[in-house]
Amino acid sequence: MKALLVALVVGMAIPAVAAFLLWYERRLLARLQVRHGPNRVGPQGLWQSLADIIKLLSKADTMPHTAHPWLFRLAPVMAFLPVFMAFASLPELDPHMNIGILYLSAILSLEVLAILAAGIGSHSKYALLGGLRATAQMVSYEVPLTLALLGPAMAAGSLNLATIVSHQHPLPYILTQPLGALSLFIAGMAEAHRPPFDLTEAESELVAGYHVEYSGVRFALFVVSEYAQLLFLAWLMAVVYLGGGPIWSLGLKILGTVSVVIWLRATLPRIRADQLMALGWKVLIPLTSLNLLWLVAWNL
Repeated sequence: MKALLVALVVGMAIPAVAAFLLWYERRLLARLQVRHGPNRVGPQGLWQSLADIIKLLSKADTMPHTAHPWLFRLAPVMAFLPVFMAFASLPELDPHMNIGILYLSAILSLEVLAILAAGIGSHSKYALLGGLRATAQMVSYEVPLTLALLGPAMAAGSLNLATIVSHQHPLPYILTQPLGALSLFIAGMAEAHRPPFDLTEAESELVAGYHVEYSGVRFALFVVSEYAQLLFLAWLMAVVYLGGGPIWSLGLKILGTVSVVIWLRATLPRIRADQLMALGWKVLIPLTSLNLLWLVAWNL
């Protein structure tokens, strides 16, 4: 009963937090780019995200007549569920999950299936190319993401995220494992399709990528899942490498991580596809492997 109640609360909170992050990103980007941003709907434009949600919920839910119906309808749900299920491993929600890191690696890999289903199910060249590009990107960056999570697990001697947090006092792992923290941050941005790793939604080439044919509620599910993934990866970064802490401290660390991600969006141009793959395979994997070797040498 308690688990069901927590699931309901998290399920209702994720869309609300995603709407806040959308507003926060717009305001921070406007500040960084010296412009106003949303400032008409509500105080400081605070209700702009709510207006966008109402607009999406009221739009016609269309489907191309050549699309594969069950794949097209299933893809948005498949995109949201893995992120929703990943929150269950966080120590603030379940401190007793002894296989937290293993569970995360398995659940986050399911996101690839949703993107591939959206690309194939839409029966569109733009969506198919976006889905294939996103699949290659996510499969490539899952490797350094998992290796970056293994470093804190090795240092703490446990796959439990609560145990990993308890071993980061007085020094968080970002100070003792900077290579692992940097790799997790970059791989997390790529997994969440954040700029400059947003090649899956390159407007000049693929319009909106794998979800170009979606509208209404189904498109809203993709948007919510992307912002939920950003929230989750920032939370994971705060827990695994920044030491977690009480709610106020954890919230500041999450907000700080999200702010850096948005700052990079306003600063860096989109990288090329070959640069994206090279960064994952030729830079991040060696860095995370070096981090693991450093831990082994330190514990000898």
